[in-house]
Amino acid sequence: MTETVSIRVPASPEFVHVVRLVAAGLAARLHFTLDEIEDLKIGVDELTAYLTGPQGRDGTLEIRFTVGDDRIQIRGVGHFATPERIRTELSDFSRMILATVADSATLDFPDSLLCFDLLKTKRS
Repeated sequence: MTETVSIRVPASPEFVHVVRLVAAGLAARLHFTLDEIEDLKIGVDELTAYLTGPQGRDGTLEIRFTVGDDRIQIRGVGHFATPERIRTELSDFSRMILATVADSATLDFPDSLLCFDLLKTKRS
């Protein structure tokens, strides 16, 4: 069975902790280990930072968590009020971090919307 939880927060670094808390709460509900939950939070931090930028952006982030029996798929979409230059490629360092903490993670720019996808599966 899959369930979906969606939240919308301001596109500001100050609200990343809200996204992390929701991700951690859903992972705990699936009985992820503490290490798996920490990995998920690191992945959320890394990808959400690309959407917010260091200073925040004028707009919102829409985050959708799709929860299955042993996995969480997280899709983040930036809805920004003004078009601006946004980095749309993960750095080598970010790719290394994400390869360590997630099963898959991507950053994309379809239809002029900056998006990320992250998949974390319970190991045990």
